[in-house]
Amino acid sequence: MRSPDFNYAHGRVPGPMQVSLAGVCVLAASLLLALYLHLVAGNAVLQTQVNARQALATPAATQRAKPNAMDQALAAEMADAQLQLQTPWLPLLHALEQAHQPSLYWMQLAPDAKRKHLRMVVLAPKRQQGWALVDRLKKQSSLSDVKLNASESTDVNGLAMTTFQLEAGWTF
Repeated sequence: MRSPDFNYAHGRVPGPMQVSLAGVCVLAASLLLALYLHLVAGNAVLQTQVNARQALATPAATQRAKPNAMDQALAAEMADAQLQLQTPWLPLLHALEQAHQPSLYWMQLAPDAKRKHLRMVVLAPKRQQGWALVDRLKKQSSLSDVKLNASESTDVNGLAMTTFQLEAGWTF
């Protein structure tokens, strides 16, 4: 009598393609591991060199005796840049938006934070709109000494426009 065979699924031996793919994966993993270990060793060597250089450096060698002219010029430029960054943009733009009309085109805003001064160039289809803008800017409580420096008729893409150059100071 035959013994019963309960394994009805026939076993499949992996083909040559699967075996070669597995070999390539194992080879790549071993190469990556070797590269990682090499980088860890190199990093340890560099870290010891950095620690040695930091130990050799004395506090007197890292400090400067006195600042030279280049450092003073750099400090002046940095102070000027900080003043420019301290320009109160949000209140200034809010005041200009309150005086704005849809038909006006702001071409340039040039603030000077040291003097609290603002230069503007505005394009308007009609000269009266620019004069009305000057009147509205004069009524703003946050702007002072609003002046119309120049107005000039210009041609912009075939349209007759008027360029207004304005100045104002701000009080905030």
